[in-house]
Parts: sequence; C-alpha cells; structure tokens
Amino acid sequence: MLIIFREDKYKDFKKSGKKPSDFCKEDLKMPDVKSYEFVKSYFADPMVLVDAIKKYHETVKVRKGEYTLLDILR
Repeated sequence: MLIIFREDKYKDFKKSGKKPSDFCKEDLKMPDVKSYEFVKSYFADPMVLVDAIKKYHETVKVRKGEYTLLDILR
C-alpha cells in the first residue's frame, strides 16, 4: 500500500478492485514488488518511506483506538 500512496495511485487502486500487490505488478509494472530487495531499494531514502506513511495516514480513515505507522514515527 505504501508504494501505491508514494506513486499517487490510490484512487486508481481503489477503482481497480485488485489486491495491492497485483495492482503494483500489473498497473505500476513492478513485477518484483514483494521481494525484499525491491522494497529495500524502493525505500532506500528514508524520507520516501516517511512521505508514503504520511500520505497513507492522511488518506485512510483510521478507526478510533487504531494506529498507523505515523503514530510510531511521532
């Protein structure tokens, strides 16, 4: 999901009805999206990861009593 948010494709993802990994593989052309090496290189810059976490937190509805990764960053 964080890759989808980082790529600003959340609306397209929601319309697709696909699982996040399938959307990344098929629509974003990232066939290795589930591999450790791909994720490690994609988020090699920590600020890229922080930006994606912030976008996620701003976009999704967080239920009362639940937390997101942004809460850990604080």
